[in-house]
Amino acid sequence: MATTASAASGGAGAGGGADDGPSHVLVVCSGPEDSQRLAAAVKEIAASSPGLVFHTDASSLPPAAWPAFDAAACAARLHGGGGSSSRTMGRALLVAGVLGSTQELLRAHGSALGDGAVVVADRQTSGKGRGGNQWTSPLGCLMFSALRRLRVQSPAQAPFINYLVCLAVTRGVRSALQSLDLPALDVRIKWPNDIYASGVKIAGALIHTTWQGNCFNVITGIGLNVNNRQPTTCLDELLEKAAAAAAAVAAGSAAGSAAAPPAPLPREVVLAEILAAMEDVFNTFERDGFAPLEPEYLAAWLHSGQSLDFDDSDPTQGLVAPHVRLAIRGLSPAGFLLAVDEAGQRYELTPDGNSLDMMRGLIRRKLPA
Repeated sequence: MATTASAASGGAGAGGGADDGPSHVLVVCSGPEDSQRLAAAVKEIAASSPGLVFHTDASSLPPAAWPAFDAAACAARLHGGGGSSSRTMGRALLVAGVLGSTQELLRAHGSALGDGAVVVADRQTSGKGRGGNQWTSPLGCLMFSALRRLRVQSPAQAPFINYLVCLAVTRGVRSALQSLDLPALDVRIKWPNDIYASGVKIAGALIHTTWQGNCFNVITGIGLNVNNRQPTTCLDELLEKAAAAAAAVAAGSAAGSAAAPPAPLPREVVLAEILAAMEDVFNTFERDGFAPLEPEYLAAWLHSGQSLDFDDSDPTQGLVAPHVRLAIRGLSPAGFLLAVDEAGQRYELTPDGNSLDMMRGLIRRKLPA
């Protein structure tokens, strides 16, 4: 079944973005109850968003609109293929070949789609990164946004949400590789919301939160280079290098590139494992806070022991001050960077809000001994 509001449509709006017409969105649900609810929800959304056409039956999709991402395979892996699931994340999975922005669709219509809704696009035409910069969306990149209503005690816990998401990505990638019997990759977190491998950025997260009634509405937008080798590198390329290195060791040679490259890593498996990890870390945070997750997070990040230099000089005021060198030790109780100087004085480091490289735009505050 297809649900649309108007035959004359093509605007980007909250989610539409196909260059020559509306965006066709396939809706897959985890069970009958969600299917009934989502059928009503997408009819409501379509009435206000003529750039979107929703399909609750894959057979109604026009052939040219079929997404490369296999929504049914992802849902089956995430929910066990039994027709129902206790999982919240991915209970409604919306997939499009071309979409304006997965995050904007959820920001506009998340209340109708419900907790755990996930939107995936093969290609975005209006994706945004931090600071409003355009989010590059090459084919083969796993691009999705996910909605979670996170029940916590205080809005002061907001800084930890970045860490939960990044931890879920690293955990999910590791789980996906392990489940497919592929080599482990050294996937690490660059504070606060980037993912690196082999010293190169492979993923980023853009997180939008609103606080309402002891609950964060968290919309997470993630772009993870799975099969696309540009603009940096991707999991496929890193796995090829790992396989070649293993073949070289097995052959007793330092130049073993004869190993057959592994098959492309299925984005469906990666997303299912990330969503499962995301649900687990969110549930832990709701129940116990960040403390049980902090050791795993710190083991995955890039910054323990990293030194940062601060210069308080102000040439405009004729002020010359000595450099201060701080070493990062972890996270402060408030969820920012914890650092110490050479005398052992502790500092909390927070972003200044002006720098795209968060590690270069930090404000320091002394903490009590």
